[in-house]
Amino acid sequence: MLNNLILDIGNVICDWNPDALIGAAFDSPAEREEAIRVTVGHADWLALDQGLLSMEEGIARAQARTGLNPDGIASIYQNLGASLLALPGTMDAMHRAKAADVPIYILSNMPRHAWDYLAANHDCWDACEGIVVSCESGCIKPDAAIYQHLCERFSVTPESCVFVDDMEKNTAAAIAFGMQAEQLTDKHAGGELVDRLVARILADRA
Repeated sequence: MLNNLILDIGNVICDWNPDALIGAAFDSPAEREEAIRVTVGHADWLALDQGLLSMEEGIARAQARTGLNPDGIASIYQNLGASLLALPGTMDAMHRAKAADVPIYILSNMPRHAWDYLAANHDCWDACEGIVVSCESGCIKPDAAIYQHLCERFSVTPESCVFVDDMEKNTAAAIAFGMQAEQLTDKHAGGELVDRLVARILADRA
C-alpha cells in the first residue's frame, strides 16, 4: 500500500538556479562559463554533496583550478544556501500533507553548509517524519545505497513510497529500487503534484 511521500529539495522544495548563483559572482559570459567548470560542473561539487569535502576545502580547490577572482569563486560556495529560494507552493502543500497524516521524508543531494542554512531558515521541515541528505549519509543519488539508507533508517518499504525529484535519472533509480516516482519538470507546480500524490495515498488507504 502506498503510504509515504519522499521529496527532493532542489527544484522541488527550493529553487536551484546555478546560472543565477554564478551570475551574481561574475559578469562576463566567459567568466561565468569558467566558473561553472571549476565549481558546479566539477567532480568536487559531488564530493561536497557526499560530505567528503568541507566548504573551505571546496573553495580552496576551486580557486586553485582557475585564475578567476578568488573572492568570486568563494562567494559561489558561501552563497549557495541563501540562493536556494523557497518554492512556497510545495512548502504549503507539505503542511497540508502533514495535516492529512501523510508521512513526508526528504531525500536530497546537499552539501553540509547549504543544508545547515536551509534547516535554520525554513519551517517546512517540521512537516517531515525524517530527512536524509547526502552530506550526512555518505551516499548520493542516483546510487541505490541512498534509497536503501532511507528505507532502513525509517523502517519503510520501497513499495510504500512515492518519490518526487526534478531529475529523471534519480526518479528512474527510485523506480529500479522498487519505489514509485514522479519527475517534477516545472518547479512551480510542486504544490499541485504534492497535493495529487497525497490524494492518491489517502485513496489507497481507504
